[in-house]
Amino acid sequence: MRDEILCLHQSSELYGSDRSFLAAIESISAKKKIYCILPFLGELSPLVKDMGAEIEYYPYGILRKQRLKSPVSYSMELIKATLYYAKKYKAFNAIYINTTVMLSALLAAGLYRFSKKSFFCHVREIPDKKLIVIFRLLLRFSGAKLIFNSEATKAAFNLPGTVIYNGVVPLYSVPSMRTGRDCKNLLLIGRINTWKGQDFFIDVIGKIANNAGDDLHIRIVGSPFEGYEYLEKDLIEKVNSYGISDNVEFFPFCSDPTEHFQWASYVVVPSTKPEPFGRVAIEAYSVGKPVIAAGHGGLVEIVNHEKDGFLFIPANQSSLEEVLLRLPPPGSPLYEKLSKCALDTYYKKFSIKSYKERINSTLENIY
Repeated sequence: MRDEILCLHQSSELYGSDRSFLAAIESISAKKKIYCILPFLGELSPLVKDMGAEIEYYPYGILRKQRLKSPVSYSMELIKATLYYAKKYKAFNAIYINTTVMLSALLAAGLYRFSKKSFFCHVREIPDKKLIVIFRLLLRFSGAKLIFNSEATKAAFNLPGTVIYNGVVPLYSVPSMRTGRDCKNLLLIGRINTWKGQDFFIDVIGKIANNAGDDLHIRIVGSPFEGYEYLEKDLIEKVNSYGISDNVEFFPFCSDPTEHFQWASYVVVPSTKPEPFGRVAIEAYSVGKPVIAAGHGGLVEIVNHEKDGFLFIPANQSSLEEVLLRLPPPGSPLYEKLSKCALDTYYKKFSIKSYKERINSTLENIY
């Protein structure tokens, strides 16, 4: 029997869920050696290796929407992957599964329900209502102890478990460089997909462009999943159709977003579906940037309206318009107050120290 803790994750990039996984296994590796299975060699890999972890690459058995288009071959893949994980689990006493999209890993865990092995699943998603029934059954079958990233995620699944808010390391020391202008620099950063709200946000900017003049500058930072490149193309075409290309810039995903956060005066999270947590919001708070966020999901557990940011009615253009048109300019007393409160919120609730302490407290019986 191996002495390491087996840690499983569905990606090898450096988006929010990847960074949260990295922070979790950093905490675990301080107590015990880890063995990781990742789907491919990526930017996450060397950071995991730096912890002294052994890495194995296995890309199958993960929920991918594109694979659902081939149900027969995908079903065969899930079965083979379940057998792979079931065999792999034999060598470990403790297994940490990050995110519910690790379908085969969770199915294989269910085969060990009555063993002495310890399984933990870190739930970081709020699926659609139809899918959540399936995921709830899967989690129950797995027998894993559950960790949720927010009260909103826990409530959506309606299953027992521990809530641990994500924590982040500040991207840089505050105060950062200032733009020296009154214009408001708005940053949207994260995966480009159908529900993160980039499309919705551009529609709002297109409507208020005449009223806002040259006051608002926007950066959209991120890339779509492979096979969904058309989403970014559609966004660029929409910006051009509104005649706001001078105010909106696009940047691909980058592993170090420091430059973009330094540029920003506000960070916007306009998700049209509930965010399970909202890691981008606490990254913004860690460097004193107020957040403009859709008021649902985990974001309402982070953003305090008109104290450290602003909440608007989800997917409601008029509500977001109202917020954008009355934003305090950078350098104003009200903006400085928002910025200070953002930092205070970060240190009180979302520091990396408190995150790691809670991870270790939850997993203490397996060390």
